[in-house]
Amino acid sequence: ALENPRTIDMNLVKSQETRRILDRIIGFKLSKLLQKKIKSKSAGRVQSVALRMICDREKEVKAFVPEEYWTISAGLDSKIECTLNKIDGNKAEIKNEEEANRILDRITEDFKLNSIVRKSKNRASYMPFITSTLQQEASSKLGFGAKKTMSIAQGLYEGVNVGGVTQGLITYMRSDSTRFSNDFLNAAFSKIENEYGSEYKGRYRVKNDENSQDAHEAIRPTSLDNEPEKIKEYLTNDQYKLYKLIYARALASLMADAKVDTTSYIFENEGMEFTAAGSLTKFDGFLKIYKDYDFSKEVKLPELNEGDILKCHSKTSEQHFTEGPGRYTEAKLIKALEEEGVGRPSTYATILDTIVERGYVELKKESPKSKVKYFFPTEQGIITDEKLREYFSSIINVKYTASMESKLDEIADGNADNIAYLRKFYDEFEPLVLNAYDKMEKIEPEKVGETCPECGGDLIYRTSRFGRFIACSNYPECKYSRPLVEKKKEPSEPLG
Repeated sequence: ALENPRTIDMNLVKSQETRRILDRIIGFKLSKLLQKKIKSKSAGRVQSVALRMICDREKEVKAFVPEEYWTISAGLDSKIECTLNKIDGNKAEIKNEEEANRILDRITEDFKLNSIVRKSKNRASYMPFITSTLQQEASSKLGFGAKKTMSIAQGLYEGVNVGGVTQGLITYMRSDSTRFSNDFLNAAFSKIENEYGSEYKGRYRVKNDENSQDAHEAIRPTSLDNEPEKIKEYLTNDQYKLYKLIYARALASLMADAKVDTTSYIFENEGMEFTAAGSLTKFDGFLKIYKDYDFSKEVKLPELNEGDILKCHSKTSEQHFTEGPGRYTEAKLIKALEEEGVGRPSTYATILDTIVERGYVELKKESPKSKVKYFFPTEQGIITDEKLREYFSSIINVKYTASMESKLDEIADGNADNIAYLRKFYDEFEPLVLNAYDKMEKIEPEKVGETCPECGGDLIYRTSRFGRFIACSNYPECKYSRPLVEKKKEPSEPLG
């Protein structure tokens, strides 16, 4: 680059400036409005869309009415478990216990193996990590939040002292490209061939989204010589876990497909069809090094022939209820934002962190037994979304925000005028703000029912980042405040 200087691409500069200006206009004007009217801390071009998605999903969860259904299974010779699939040629749909009991009574002892279906299928390796998929996989496989993942990745990128030498262990962790450099490809294919054999060597694939900027490579180890086990002693436990995941994913993405054989046994009993399914890995391929992060299970079926008669030893019915849409986890929300074209790789962790910090959503478990945390909108989050929906629905929505990203890409490519776009946006946005200032009701603060001991004004409840507290309504003239619950100070104890 020093030997071949080039001019700065001003279209890219214009696109970035436009992004910043849009964020400032929307963020500053909406935040000031919400602070004045409903005591919400902020709003933003992308954070408010993420909040809307969480609120919409919560409405779907609350509106869903579960329906009862039953499944029937039978235990046969050779420890085969099969499940009822069809009744008299129709799909088995059992609505209640009475129907289930009638079917159980109908089942007889002899199960005839009517047909055997064998198939072989290939399981392609996963693509290498980009920012969003790294955050998703670290969440589901390691239990790391998006913010934690990016913080650890930042440390691995900046450098770790390995045997007295500081080395950056991974490439830049804010990337939306699955591309690898030729140097890495050559080193990786050579390592795969030498350590595992030529049959494990896969192919190089690049699958970038049409909006990806492709400024950086996929997230990968900087050197394949730094094997996770070799440098484990120089890493913290969390660094080791994340580095091992990145290392395995990068190498596995260039390995051969896994080959899986599946077998289905279809049994007949009194006009009913029961199915038993099994699968065996014939060739592990990329799973050779990615098996620690793959939760698929093998089920081995005994060898049988068509026409075989097996005896039924047990028959059971089980009640279930249909499941509605699930709340978003961090991983699922990032995936949804990415699919909708909202935000950029570098912003996902910040978006999630902001809406939690502002008190709009809580990240918590659905039950004490649950291991996963989900996003729940708070009362303040719901009010904020409702007011934005009421007054700014044409601008704060998934489709409009995604179209903004497309327009910013057009500006970057030199196919759109940034000033004209900003003018068009501002002419739409400014009247909405003025209308909201005029018509949005102001939520009065909740009174405590006491007067201020310093000035005699009403005491009200306020909220800070540390939680709720009591303060004087005449602030900033009167600065009296106190916590909701007075903490008792323990008396000092001399230590001698």
